[in-house]
This record gives sequence, C-alpha cells and structure tokens, in this order.
Amino acid sequence: GHSDDPLYDYARESNATGVAVERDPERCERHRAALPNVHVACSEVTPQNIVSLLRPVLDTGEELDVLKVDIDSYDCPVLEMILPEVKAKIVLVEANPSIPPPYQWAMLHSPELWTFFNSFHSPEEVPIRGCSLAYEVQLLRRYGYDLVAFGGHDAVFTHESVRSAFLPYDVPMDEFDCYNEAFIAANGIPISRTADGSSS
Repeated sequence: GHSDDPLYDYARESNATGVAVERDPERCERHRAALPNVHVACSEVTPQNIVSLLRPVLDTGEELDVLKVDIDSYDCPVLEMILPEVKAKIVLVEANPSIPPPYQWAMLHSPELWTFFNSFHSPEEVPIRGCSLAYEVQLLRRYGYDLVAFGGHDAVFTHESVRSAFLPYDVPMDEFDCYNEAFIAANGIPISRTADGSSS
C-alpha cells in the first residue's frame, strides 16, 4: 500500500526503476499507475517463481539500491532464493516481532497457505507468519549483509561493501539490542485483543 510502504515516496520522488510483485489484481493496477517506471508483475510470488519474476532486473546485471521483501507470509524462503542471484546495497525485510532472538523461525511456502490466510479478515490477524529477526540475521549474514536497524516489523540490512557509510556507528548492530529497544507489539495485533491486554 502507499500509506505504509517505506519505499513508496522514494520510488515516486526519484523515478526509481525496478520490479514489484502484487498478487491482488486491483492493487496491481494501482501500483502500475502510481509507479510507471517500475515493472509490476501481477502474480503470486513463491520461492519457485521469484527468480523468473525478477528477471527484468537480474538481466541488467546491476547492483540494486534497495531490495524489499514484505509478503506477510513465507518472506524468508523467497529471500533465500533471491540472495544468491542479486546484490543490493540495502535489504528491507519484514520481521515477526512476536519471536524474539535467539529463536530462528520462518514460515515455509505451501500451495494451501492462501486458502488458510483467506479464512481471516486480514493477514495481520495471523499471529505466526513471516520470519524471526534472528533467522533473518543468520540468513543475510551468509551473503555479507549487516543488521543496521529494526523497528517493530521491519528490519534493515546493508551490504558490508557500504559499511563505511554508517560510521561512527558500530555495524552490524546486535540483534538482541535492536529487538529489546524496538517498540514491540504482538505482531500488529492491538494489545487490547491479547490475553493480557485488559486494563486492571
């Protein structure tokens, strides 16, 4: 969406090029209209098809400025297929704040998953989805990425080749410190809807 996408303003103001994937046909058409320089694929993304969907960018052989993965489900299996194929200066990926470090967890892909998700009013009502911050840290570290920030639902990683841009900060950041200092909510579910959310 436009209102909650940290890259939307950047893409509009800089006339950014790239690839976006959106499975909802109406949203896909809105993205195409709003971001004319971005190739928008109207498709469900899976670990099996992500590389072919990114082909317009991969064929250029250029390093990406930003890679964003936010599909509210099997984000890490998709990311695992992308990382061997492309290098980006910045990787922005949604992390599940319900799972603290050191626990490493990732939702796996299943063809039946969207049927399950559709039984809920919105994806935010599914409490266990996405992947944990600790899982993302170990995955991205294998490809030379440092954790530089975590805020609620989004983790930001940068490639070690641009580490000097973050001086005098000591990167990579410690995932435990980032997690503890971030605003933690029950994965987007209001506290009033959790077992301990009643006021006393």
